[in-house]
Amino acid sequence: MKTAFTKTSLALFATTALSAVIATAPASAQTAAPMPPENGDLECVVYNDDTNTFSPGGSAEGSDALACGNGALANGNSTTAVGGESVATGPGATAFGWQSNAGAERAHALGHLASAQGVRSLAIGEAAQAQTDNSTAIGNLAVANGIDALAIGDSASATGNSTTAVGGESIASTPGSTAIGWQARATGAMATAVGHQTTASGDRSFAGAEDAVASGTNSVAIGLRSTATGTDSVALGADSRAQGNSTTALGGQSIASTPGATALGWQAEATGAMATAVGHQSVASGAQSFAGAEDAVASGNNAIAIGNTAFASGGDAVAIGGNRDGGMNGGRATQATGASSTAVGGQALAVATAATAYGWRAEATAERATALGHLANASGVRSLAAGEAANASGSGAIALGNQSVASGANSIAIGNGATATNDGQVVVASLGTSGQYQTGPISVVTTDNNGTLGRTANVAAASAVAANTSAIAANTSSIEGLQGDVQTLFSLTDDNRQEIRKANEGVAMALAMESPAILPGTNYAFSGGVGYFNNRAAAATAFSARVAENASVSAGLGVGFDSGEVGARGGFQVAF
Repeated sequence: MKTAFTKTSLALFATTALSAVIATAPASAQTAAPMPPENGDLECVVYNDDTNTFSPGGSAEGSDALACGNGALANGNSTTAVGGESVATGPGATAFGWQSNAGAERAHALGHLASAQGVRSLAIGEAAQAQTDNSTAIGNLAVANGIDALAIGDSASATGNSTTAVGGESIASTPGSTAIGWQARATGAMATAVGHQTTASGDRSFAGAEDAVASGTNSVAIGLRSTATGTDSVALGADSRAQGNSTTALGGQSIASTPGATALGWQAEATGAMATAVGHQSVASGAQSFAGAEDAVASGNNAIAIGNTAFASGGDAVAIGGNRDGGMNGGRATQATGASSTAVGGQALAVATAATAYGWRAEATAERATALGHLANASGVRSLAAGEAANASGSGAIALGNQSVASGANSIAIGNGATATNDGQVVVASLGTSGQYQTGPISVVTTDNNGTLGRTANVAAASAVAANTSAIAANTSSIEGLQGDVQTLFSLTDDNRQEIRKANEGVAMALAMESPAILPGTNYAFSGGVGYFNNRAAAATAFSARVAENASVSAGLGVGFDSGEVGARGGFQVAF
C-alpha cells in the first residue's frame, strides 16, 4: 500500500493534481477513485497496489482543512494533519508526524508524538510537548508547560509561566525562571541559570558558568563552581563562596562565610561576622574586622590589619604597615597582638595589652608601653620610649631622645644619649653645656614634698648665712680668751662648723635651684642645676606645670654633695 503523491506541495491535493494521479491508475480503478470534496477540504487518497483501488487517507472537516495519513484528523478551519493518526483540532492548527497532536487554535505540533495543546503553542521534536498558550517546545522530549514558556533542547523542561529552558535536560520550573545550558536548573521564582550544570534555586537568583550554584534569595554566583547560598549574597570567581546573608566573595577561591562578610581577592577569606578581607590571601576572621593587602590577617574582633603580612590578633587591635621582604630574608610582619594594641610602621610590634608602637621596627612589648620612633623599644610596664633607638625597659620609665636609655624603675632619661639606670633617677643630657649659655639673673629650682618642682629668684637665705658667719668669727675670738671653757666651746664650735657646712650647702642648693620657664604652647618645663658656695656644692632640679592660662605651679629638690642634706621648695606663679 502506498500514498499516491507525485508532488511535495499542497497543490498535490488540488483537483487537477488528484485527477492526474487517478489517470495513472489502471482503468478498472479510475472509476472508483474519490473526488475532492466541494467545500474545499482536502483529504489524501491511498492507492492499494494489491487491489488496484483508491481509499481515503484521512478525515478533513472544516474549510481549507487538510488531513493526510492513515487515521489523520483535521477538524477545524484551516487545519492541517499530516501523518498516521495525527490530529489537528483547533482553527489554524497544524500537526505533522505520527500521532502528533495540535489541539488548540493556531497550535503547531511537528514530530513523532509531538503535542501542542495551548493557543499559538509550538512543539517540534519527538514527544515534544507545548501544553499551554504561547508555549514553545523544541527538541526530543522537550516540555513547555506554562504560558509563554520556552523549552529548547533534548529533554528540556520549562514548566512555569514565562519560563525559558534552553539546553539538553535544562529545567526552568518556576514563574519567570530561565535556564540556559546542559542540565542548567532554574528552580527559584524569576531565577536565572546560565552555563553547564548551573543551578539557580533561590528566588531572583543568578548562576553563571559551569557548576555555579545560587541558592539564596537574590543571590548571584558567577564563575566555575562558584556558590552563593545566602540571601543577597554575591560570589564572583572560580570556586568562590558567599555562604552567609548579605555576603560578597569576589575572586578565585574567595570565601565570605558569615552574615555581612566581604572577601575581595584570590583566596581572600572573610569568616567573621561583617568582616572584610581585601587582597590576595587576606584573612578577616574576627567579628567586624578588616584585613587589607596580601596575606594580611585580622583575627581579633574589631581588629584592623593593613599592609602585606600585617597581623592584628587582639580585640580592637590595629596593625598598619608592610614588610618589604614579604616575610622572607629575616623580615617580619607588622603585628598588633595585644588587646587594644596599635602597631603602625613597617615591621612594628605591639604585643601586649594597650601597647603602642609607631615607627619602623618600633617595639612595645609590655602592658600599656609606648614606643615612638625608628627602632624605639618600650619593654617596661607603662614605659615610654620616644626617639630613634630610644629604650625604656624599666617599669614606668621614660626615655626621651635619640638612643636615650631609661632602665631603672620610674627613671627618666632626657636628651640625646641620656642614660638613667637607677630606680627613680632623672638624667638630663648636656646640662653642663647648657649652663654656659645662661644670661641674666639666675633663678633657683625648688621642689615640695610631693616632688612638685618650682622656680624662684629669692636668695635671702644666703644673706642670713653670711651674717651668721661673721658672728661665729667674733665668738671664736672671745672663746680663745676663756681658757676654762675651751673644751666646751671647742665642742660647740665643732657643732657650729657642721651647721655652717650644712648652711653653706643650703646656699649652694639655693644657687642651683631655678624655676623653669614654661614656653608658649607648652604645659610643662623641667630644669636642673649645680650650685657652689664657700667650698660647698649641691645639685638641684625643678619642674613647672601650667594649671591655667595665666597660672602655674612649681617645685624643686636639691641635695648637698658633702653632707647629703636634702632641700626642697614649692611655689606658684600668677601672671596678669
